[in-house]
Amino acid sequence: MSRTPSEAMPPECVPPESVIAKAPAAAAGALVEVRDLTWRPFGRREPVLAGISLHIEAGARVMLAGPSGSGKSTLLRALAGVLTTTETGILTGSVLIDGSPSAGSSVGLMVQDPADALVAGRVGRDVAFGPESFGMPRDQIWSRVRSALASVGFPYDEDHPTNALSGGETQRLALAGVLALTPRLVLLDEPTSMLDPQAAAVVREAITAAVRASGATLVMVEHQLTDWVDEVDRLVVLDLTGRVSADGPVAATLARSADSLAAQGVWVPGVAAPRPLDVARELCTPTLAGGSGSPGGSGSHGSPGGPGGPGGPGGGVLVSAESVSVLRRPRVSVMSANRPATAVQALLNVRADVSAGECVAIVGPSGAGKSTLTALLSGVDAPTQGLVRAGDVLMVGNVGLGGLGANPPADIDRWTSRALAARFGWVPQQAEQAVVARTVRGDVLSTSRHLGLDDDAAQTRVDGLLEVLGLSALSSADPHHLSGGEQRRLALAGAIAHGPSVLVLDEPTVGQDRLTWSAVAGVVVAARDAGIGVVLATHDPLLIALADRRITLRAGRIDSGPLLDSGPLADPGPLVDSEPLVDSGPLADPGRVGRWRGLAGRSGPLSLLLASIVLVLGAPFISDLRTALIAIGVQIAVASIVLGIGRPPWRRLLPGLFAVASVSFSNWLLSPGHEVSAGALAGLRVAFFVVPGVLLASRIDPSALGDHLGQRLRLPARPVVAAVAALHRFEGLGEHWDQLSRIRRVRGLGPGRSPLGRGRSVAALTFGLLIQTLRQAGRMAVAMEARGFSAGVASTAAGSTASILVPRRTWAAPAPWRASDSLMLALGLIVAGIPVFLSRL
Repeated sequence: MSRTPSEAMPPECVPPESVIAKAPAAAAGALVEVRDLTWRPFGRREPVLAGISLHIEAGARVMLAGPSGSGKSTLLRALAGVLTTTETGILTGSVLIDGSPSAGSSVGLMVQDPADALVAGRVGRDVAFGPESFGMPRDQIWSRVRSALASVGFPYDEDHPTNALSGGETQRLALAGVLALTPRLVLLDEPTSMLDPQAAAVVREAITAAVRASGATLVMVEHQLTDWVDEVDRLVVLDLTGRVSADGPVAATLARSADSLAAQGVWVPGVAAPRPLDVARELCTPTLAGGSGSPGGSGSHGSPGGPGGPGGPGGGVLVSAESVSVLRRPRVSVMSANRPATAVQALLNVRADVSAGECVAIVGPSGAGKSTLTALLSGVDAPTQGLVRAGDVLMVGNVGLGGLGANPPADIDRWTSRALAARFGWVPQQAEQAVVARTVRGDVLSTSRHLGLDDDAAQTRVDGLLEVLGLSALSSADPHHLSGGEQRRLALAGAIAHGPSVLVLDEPTVGQDRLTWSAVAGVVVAARDAGIGVVLATHDPLLIALADRRITLRAGRIDSGPLLDSGPLADPGPLVDSEPLVDSGPLADPGRVGRWRGLAGRSGPLSLLLASIVLVLGAPFISDLRTALIAIGVQIAVASIVLGIGRPPWRRLLPGLFAVASVSFSNWLLSPGHEVSAGALAGLRVAFFVVPGVLLASRIDPSALGDHLGQRLRLPARPVVAAVAALHRFEGLGEHWDQLSRIRRVRGLGPGRSPLGRGRSVAALTFGLLIQTLRQAGRMAVAMEARGFSAGVASTAAGSTASILVPRRTWAAPAPWRASDSLMLALGLIVAGIPVFLSRL
């Protein structure tokens, strides 16, 4: 069971001594040799990496830096030996680890987007994936798991669901997965980019403790060097051509090349912080005159309004959240009945507003509810309680462009897509999900064209924004092929190009170098000065310093106050708790603990799966309505014995019932004389195995099913593990669909009211979901390969005829077969045999 907030250990409270003591031990470091490495993906004219040669001694700690888009993440994947796992291109040169190609548990890679590394539904099983892959004994696996989670200050226990984590918490989980491998070469891609300062300090200590204790070689990508310069002994800098532009000891390299490195975009310690780029206000002016407030000078920004009070420094209130609460309820899915129905209180009684010409920063620790609040303030999500209301300023001129009609709803989440897009722009935390077109330029233009803005003026504005944000050279590129930092800047351009009155940005400066940070900050300042109300959810102290007011969230609750000065943000004090509240009210069932959970609740996944399969074998023997009614009557009679006592899960059954209705209707329609009995018989035959199959499948945990298929049936581990990971991803498709729907809605691409418009929207969403799923599957494959997915397959080292034997995969959990499993299978055989018996009478 997951901990309650009072039991969770806040990450800032983890002492360094405990981190060092709990860091998993490992062998000595690996020797890395990169020789003339060049990589040009298909579709690119210029290589991403060009002639890279590096010699990294065993135990060295190397910082890999460079401007956004310089190939840093690509080089890490090459070092891990997974560059060509899902990408195609021309690769020359070599990468050798201790004289052999990169392979095995000696290399651990943490990818840039930690969500790509999730392969299990529970925290413990996710961290255990690597040790399982390399054949570690079960007792040692769980020792490694607990040690790795403790070392990164993870606030939950091993049974916590992975789909209930914030971005920062997911980042810590991904790092724990790497440390659990105790690799000799540790490769980390921006391991603290999405963490609050306190959590980042814990993670830095965990990394340095693990590396020092084991002597492992460390190669790490980071934009912010200040906190790492004393922990690494070498700095390698890549330039925008994918070549090494600087390489040497950290102190000497920074002293010798500080100015040139800063000019390239490297965050050089000691060099003055960059200033926001001077961006023309015309590129950010709100399109609706009523929403522009007072686009006058920034001199009025020094007198912010009080927290939650009406009126900001630039004009009237644009949008306000009035005592909003958000309770995250678990999504009902095919395989979710076996999970406890625990709701998470993401926000509780929060009040916030933003005015024209004002910049509001939403700050707080990871998991505090910042992304949830930004989604409410942008109108893409609805609160469970309370109201998010548009101010009178946004309601002016509601005829024509983005018209709201005669009686517009008070809550903005009920506005039409067109009305919302005309007034709001939103950049989500996962920037790749904001892609809505096939080219960079088309993506940024899409909302302006759907709103019917003047095309020449829109193109001029888009070209200016692409130039400012450093994306002009990529205007015809596929947005999915951009780097993470480039995709985030693209999302910003798409959110502001059509001239919204409210701009809501979730972590807009993650993955940015000095130059691109300056461009992003310049757009933020220009938008504010043009009269836009800007909302920032961020951990970036330099970006927070540009705000007029801050709202601090802790554990879903608010503690807001004005900024005291325009310099770096003062320490807000110790954070009480970074864990979302676990609610025991609306979804809790006081009688659930003592309630009969049925035979299915006591059976393992394999017996449930086999019972579902044998029902399919009995369905063909249902040849008349009498047999069908008797067989289904028996199923209904034993339902309480198998499934327990409770309300039927109608929502979970809807797809199965729809299939039954479809089969019944089609058979009635095609039967001679449109016989009702023919349709009814066909529907009942399908219902005989579909309905109980869905109900039994809902009790199956994918990880437990994999354990049984691998250990009981001894199926090959690779396909079993891949299938389990795919099932976990399948469970998240609903969330991805919802997120894509939100993005298209706020970009003016919502379905509208006509059947044709809704059909086109469903088709576009389906295609977008397919593209996102395929790309995420590719990135997950990279993460799985980096954690030993291919281990257990005999391989041959380059230049050698000797086969390298890797231990057979082990399983972190047992797969017992109990008496209840035998009873479950026997009951399935009996029910399936009823139609067979009746057919022979």
